[in-house]
Amino acid sequence: MSGPRLLSFGEAVAEIAAVSGRALSYRAVAPRDYGARLAGFGVPPQEAEFLTGLFGSLLDGRNAHLSDGVRQVLGRAPRDFGDFAREAAAAGVRRS
Repeated sequence: MSGPRLLSFGEAVAEIAAVSGRALSYRAVAPRDYGARLAGFGVPPQEAEFLTGLFGSLLDGRNAHLSDGVRQVLGRAPRDFGDFAREAAAAGVRRS
C-alpha cells in the first residue's frame, strides 16, 4: 500500500481493531513456516516457493519507503490508512 506514512501490517491491524471495536492481532509468520503451510494446503512446490520469496521480500523492510506515486497518478495526496479504516467502520463495512 501507499500512503502518507509508513505502516506495518501489525500497525494496520491495530488501527482496524481500534475503529471496529474488535479484538484483532497480527502475527508474523516465518517464510519457512508459511511455505510449509502452503504445501500443507496442497499448493504446488514451485508456486509455494514463489509466494514464500515474494512475501519474504515484501516483509523484510527493503520496500519500506514513502513515495509520491499516488500524487503522480491520481493528482492528489494519498489518504491516510487510519482515515480509510474509520470511514469504512462508520459505513458499516465488515465481514463477520
